[in-house]
Amino acid sequence: MKKVFVDVYMAFNLGDDLFLDILARKYPNCEFTLNYLGNNYDEFISQYQNMKRRKYTIFNKIEQRLKIFDHINNFEKIAEDHDALVFIGGSIFREEDYHHSLYQERMKLVMEFKRRDKSVIIIGANFGPFKTEKFHNDYKELFKQCDDVCFRDLYSYELFKNLSQVRYAPDIVFQMNVDEYKAVSSKKRVGFSIIDVRHKNGLSNYYDAYITNTIKSIELFAKRGYECYLMSFCEREGDLQVIKSIESYLSPDTLKNVFIYNYNGDLKEAINLIATYELLVAARFHANIIALLLGIGVMPIIYSKKTTDMLTDINLNNILIKMEELHLQCDENTINKSFDNKANLTSISHDSKDHFEKISKLLKV
Repeated sequence: MKKVFVDVYMAFNLGDDLFLDILARKYPNCEFTLNYLGNNYDEFISQYQNMKRRKYTIFNKIEQRLKIFDHINNFEKIAEDHDALVFIGGSIFREEDYHHSLYQERMKLVMEFKRRDKSVIIIGANFGPFKTEKFHNDYKELFKQCDDVCFRDLYSYELFKNLSQVRYAPDIVFQMNVDEYKAVSSKKRVGFSIIDVRHKNGLSNYYDAYITNTIKSIELFAKRGYECYLMSFCEREGDLQVIKSIESYLSPDTLKNVFIYNYNGDLKEAINLIATYELLVAARFHANIIALLLGIGVMPIIYSKKTTDMLTDINLNNILIKMEELHLQCDENTINKSFDNKANLTSISHDSKDHFEKISKLLKV
């Protein structure tokens, strides 16, 4: 059985958890070790017989604290114990204040695998946003060390297309099998995928406008007799906090038709709920994709270029509500068009599977 070390963002973010779900189900005969030391994901991981996290016992913690042994950055042992390294994630290459330390850590991990002639693969990501050419060049050097880099958008691909190992395929979640959810009956419901724009670089100034227009939109749909579900895809990133703030401003009559859902690791529960909507007002990147997969209308609220790029790549960019145009989510014409804002994803879902082309060859499946 092949053993693969997986570096992934683990914060009970619905989109990233879907990446893990798809990966584990696709390769049941491979053992995946997640680069995670906490125990709060143990219940989620226990669903999969082929998935585990790094061991980090109380004795390891003591030795780490006393600086007797560095268990966290013991990349040599990680590379010895695994056949390949896979980075899987979406916005994992953003230029943040902590860029230098994160880059150095990633490069050390990559090089330990390459010194042992073991594969390093990156899938599902987009590149950016970034400000400096140094950031761009740093990651060009890291990508050169990899055996395969498959981006989920054409913009990122264009930045590095001169590297032979760089490819493009539509987002990994596009290949998710949703047959069991399509049997769910839709109801007179509108979902709202809520984000905290203050958590996103450069968007704090739009917070008041985002709250105000979301409230107006909820009240508008409630008056039309719709149940409104406010969804937190990632509590750690502030989704639930913003939902509670919005809730505090809603009138008593509106609140009778408002329900709150906080994703806590139960993927089936979350997707089953989304399947009951007629429309999803989607700020979260993967909220857009899940809505399209389920065949429900989608109104994209754009907080990041990555969403614009993804929708442009699949030729579904006629409705893009940017931060400067948040009032459009209350516009009658935009609302009516959004209910029919759907796409045939047959070819896109097929092409999405290309992310795993190199991994499948490595695992010989």
